[in-house]
Amino acid sequence: MTKTFTTICCISCSKVLDNLNYEGQDGKAIEVHPMNGLHFRTYGHYGSTIFDPMGTGETLDVAICDDCIMENLDKVRGSGKIGLS
Repeated sequence: MTKTFTTICCISCSKVLDNLNYEGQDGKAIEVHPMNGLHFRTYGHYGSTIFDPMGTGETLDVAICDDCIMENLDKVRGSGKIGLS
């Protein structure tokens, strides 16, 4: 498995995060894997006025750093929030 490092910026604070690119077990490229951050991918959303490609396969990928998550924990939802402090 070939791994290469690039960078990606946090969508909230613009901090530059190391980003790992590699091939997954299924052979597909993993292009957004930020270190010290989280990755989110969307295929569109009905409520969005800017991105809802309706089944074209287009995606948007964003990263947010761990610091921004922790600084805004009161705005985070989900059962995984319990273990964060």
